[in-house]
Amino acid sequence: MTVLEPQKTANERSSLLKALDRYWPNGSEAVATLPIVAWEMQRSESLPPACESIALPEWAEEMSVDGGLLIPRWAFLLAEGEWAKVDWFAVCFWYLHNLAERAYENANGPIHSYAFRLKGWDSRLWERAWVNRIALFLRRWAVRESGKDEDELLGPLPETEIVLTHDVDAIEKTLAIRLKQTAFHGFNAIRFLCCFRLGQSFQRVFRAFHFLLSRENYWCFDQILELERKHGVKSRFHFYAGKIACGRGLKKWLMDPAYDVHEKRLSEQIAQLRKKKCEVGLHQSFDAWSDRDYMREEKRNLEQALGEEVTTCRQHWLRFSFRDTWKTQQEAGFRQDATLGFNDRSAFRNGAALAFNPINVGYENQLDFVAFPMVLMDSHLYDYHSFQAEERNRELSRWLDEIKAVRGQATIIWHQRVMSEDYGWAEGYEELLSKLT
Repeated sequence: MTVLEPQKTANERSSLLKALDRYWPNGSEAVATLPIVAWEMQRSESLPPACESIALPEWAEEMSVDGGLLIPRWAFLLAEGEWAKVDWFAVCFWYLHNLAERAYENANGPIHSYAFRLKGWDSRLWERAWVNRIALFLRRWAVRESGKDEDELLGPLPETEIVLTHDVDAIEKTLAIRLKQTAFHGFNAIRFLCCFRLGQSFQRVFRAFHFLLSRENYWCFDQILELERKHGVKSRFHFYAGKIACGRGLKKWLMDPAYDVHEKRLSEQIAQLRKKKCEVGLHQSFDAWSDRDYMREEKRNLEQALGEEVTTCRQHWLRFSFRDTWKTQQEAGFRQDATLGFNDRSAFRNGAALAFNPINVGYENQLDFVAFPMVLMDSHLYDYHSFQAEERNRELSRWLDEIKAVRGQATIIWHQRVMSEDYGWAEGYEELLSKLT
């Protein structure tokens, strides 16, 4: 087993206290001095990672899920199943920095944000914001130890921060869009047929043909802005700024957006978004997830169209590697990324609803860069599941309620083109806004 030296363990504790400082704005001393055992944390991982729920004391019941918190089994065994023997900082570090998934990537390569590739993994890892719940638990524990008023000792609890984002993958219905979405409907039709869900399978076949043949307008910016004006919110739009020249290759033609941010109508629309105080970030091309030169060129291209610096981004198709992507983004000049999440399911991918500074490949230090997790995406509710309206609203509420319960931070994706009749997901976005305001 590979372990950290004691000094590294101390450094990790210090970094965790800082990462969670939104939960103790008056200072971390009361939490830092809690009688928490310090472990030399293991670096080898048994994959898929096994987990156990460890019971919390009665005074911390509201931070628990069914009376406990989910922790890796190695931590449960080291603590002999007793909450007071857990190195809560080591557990938070394990979750926050995706140590198990990093180990999987080192052995198998990046999953590019598809949870189904993590076969046999305990989905409970992704169902709750465990890191935030641990932070709230430590806060309550510190108050009990001190006997002081909670707000006086640690400061007020943070406000929930949910950032609405729109990845602009298309502004018109191209042949590539027709082929991709039709194929996706066809795949789902086969999947439902294999499960003997004949009605849903036929429905997907109908939708595939309708999508392939319909003509629809994807210029949905005004519709989004009007809904957000009604609910008093502002959002962020991520724009593609890569090459669109002929001869760019079949993969790029099929996978990348096909618009030019310098085209007059679109550049005027981007300027209008900024005038209305919406943020603008980059949506890197499909192959840019590990290529600094690609990112720099696309960043510079968007900045020229926008007339100001671009500091935020999200990778197209959530193409992502723990080893390469954040480091490459920082080298390209970005300061914040909103890629961390799954394509095929809603999730707290790192067990946290928290903006944080990722660690580098060797775990020696943190990047001067903020990762802002993505918990929920429109296609999770419509494409990857076949929810009825009432079920969809319950699923939407489930994830929002968890973010709110832990006073967390998260981003949500609602693609701009899905407000069109082709998709018919505008009602879902209005439901989302009504739950947030």
